[in-house]
Amino acid sequence: MKKTILILVPLLAVGLYANSKKINPEETTVVKSIGNKTIIEGTTVGKYAKPGAPIDMTYKTTKVDTNQTADVNITLTTTVQSGKVVVNMNIDDNLTLVDSIDENQSFDISPDNKSFNINMKVRSEHDGLYYIRMLTKVETGQHPKLRSFAVPVMVGENPKPITRGVTFLKAKSRENISVSKAVETIEVIKEK
Repeated sequence: MKKTILILVPLLAVGLYANSKKINPEETTVVKSIGNKTIIEGTTVGKYAKPGAPIDMTYKTTKVDTNQTADVNITLTTTVQSGKVVVNMNIDDNLTLVDSIDENQSFDISPDNKSFNINMKVRSEHDGLYYIRMLTKVETGQHPKLRSFAVPVMVGENPKPITRGVTFLKAKSRENISVSKAVETIEVIKEK
């Protein structure tokens, strides 16, 4: 009986801790109305992070009507002291960059410079909920650390997510799964 209790107590503690880390999707995005503008803000700071990928993102976008320009402000932050942050952006179809910004950028990390801003303007001729997807890589001299992000851009009165062919659903929650670009590194280890 004592062995059963000794095994169950640590398992119960681990289960309670894991349950406390679940993310409520409503906490990750904040929608504010300021005058006649609707601002959408979100952050990954303090939320679940991919283990080993030391980078977070904060964003702010404006909801606009069709053919109007939306401001998109993205800030990437890292806890790494040195190295480089490489960002590859992918913008949804029907969403157009208004300014000439490079979709592949890199930033040098230093102890005094660990926060990086990406500001852009986008527009669309069609109503919809669009995404700017980013694959970020932190290069520190060891294996690169990757993390992907998606920044929403709302266009029109009733923006609905744009579907791409087949939609996959999770079994219980019925939540849509987004497919993002990824990079895989395979290292061959030779025996001596």
